[in-house]
Amino acid sequence: MSFLTYPDLSEGGPENMATDWWLFEKAASEAKPKFRAYSWASEEISFGYGQKWEWVEEVTGASIQNLVRRPTGGGIVRHGQDWTYCLVLPSSHGSFAIPSLSLYELIHQAIGAALANQSVPTVLQPCPASKTKGIPGDCFDEPVGKDLMSQDGKLKLAGAAMKRSRQAVLVQGTIDLRPIANFDPKRYKKDFVWALSEMVEEKAEAVEWPENFLSQRNPFVEEFASLEWRRDRKRI
Repeated sequence: MSFLTYPDLSEGGPENMATDWWLFEKAASEAKPKFRAYSWASEEISFGYGQKWEWVEEVTGASIQNLVRRPTGGGIVRHGQDWTYCLVLPSSHGSFAIPSLSLYELIHQAIGAALANQSVPTVLQPCPASKTKGIPGDCFDEPVGKDLMSQDGKLKLAGAAMKRSRQAVLVQGTIDLRPIANFDPKRYKKDFVWALSEMVEEKAEAVEWPENFLSQRNPFVEEFASLEWRRDRKRI
């Protein structure tokens, strides 16, 4: 078996969420772990599955039409100056059995190791997490246990959110690039993928998006772009 890695894409919020969801849905019929990194075509704000959209509008000043709700939990994330990734672990793979907190820690250890190769020292936020000042529910202003922090513990550099079902675990994570000088995305991705492949105990294999990918993804794009999803978490 192998650990599949897909080409990077730069798209809008609904497309980004739909691609992650497409990978998550594929886990029901594909036993291999999957990974992709991506960027955002413009500066956008995503918010967690469980957050109330009215409150997110209030604290961000953005209209619901310009916000995207993630299928995973977590808080508000401002995209555009970050490095975003998706990891899917199918239930038929041994890595699915890793407890959520342990998985969160292992992923952030892998990120820390990749950043260390670029002379960026980091530490893990201890549990329980201490609260910092900022907008409540803002991902990078409120570190939680096992988040990746700057060496002095003052800045949160990486966080993630998960969705676990009977078929797979979906991890959506991001790294705040603003405090990181001279970030090399190609080198970082190579080092991070290697560390993840060690975690899942599979050899990384680069694959292309299938020919029918866009047609299969389109219904998910419509769902994540709909007001029914953004406001009420309703699938259409």
